[in-house]
Amino acid sequence: MVKIAVCDDSKYMRGEVKNRILQYSMKKDFDYTIEEYEAGEKLIESGIKYDLIFMDYEFEDNGANGLEITRKIREYDKNSTIVFVSSYPSIVFDTFEVGTFRFLTKPIDDKKFNNVLDSFLQLMEEDNVLKVRLDGENHFFKESVIAYVEGMGKNCILHFGDGRKEMECHETLGAVEGRLSPKKFYRCYKSFLINLAYVDSYNRDEVTMTTGDKLIISRLKYKEFNNIYSDYLVKVGV
Repeated sequence: MVKIAVCDDSKYMRGEVKNRILQYSMKKDFDYTIEEYEAGEKLIESGIKYDLIFMDYEFEDNGANGLEITRKIREYDKNSTIVFVSSYPSIVFDTFEVGTFRFLTKPIDDKKFNNVLDSFLQLMEEDNVLKVRLDGENHFFKESVIAYVEGMGKNCILHFGDGRKEMECHETLGAVEGRLSPKKFYRCYKSFLINLAYVDSYNRDEVTMTTGDKLIISRLKYKEFNNIYSDYLVKVGV
């Protein structure tokens, strides 16, 4: 399930974006939820981290502009894909400073809008995204937000590092492990698959994650883990 936010002070424009997404979803395998915000401050106050945000630039007398709002979003969420939708094409280069994915001008062109969604879904597929089907719905999670996966028999639990609630899925830990990058995740114990990016510290008995969770590490795997984690730190430049 892709979580989408439309942030625009125009009710008409919010409706336009929502309608285009609906039409797109009817043609493609695209499950989503969507929320509307008439001001950027309200989006920030929600505390929700979205997968995709359609952001207006000028909110008239209704708060800070889209660039300022996006800078604040990036302080707590560096993973959201943000698309600016604006009547001010002159600010397109300024939006690059806040990691904008695409820029659409108003009025919205149908073909360009659909191309943005096509590119977004392709990015989700290529950017090491875990797809989990639960209760008939598809859920997509970037590897970067998964702190660790905990095995629970025939099921497993996804634990996240961005504050969202843990999620149980009806797959074995091994099945999920097979779809995650072996360069980023390591099975430190039979029931724990950890994201190396979330390791805070470790000893021969346990790994402490940046989430505060302490997970068992197999003593037989300690040496291997020590080498793998050291190599990981070298690659990411720590």
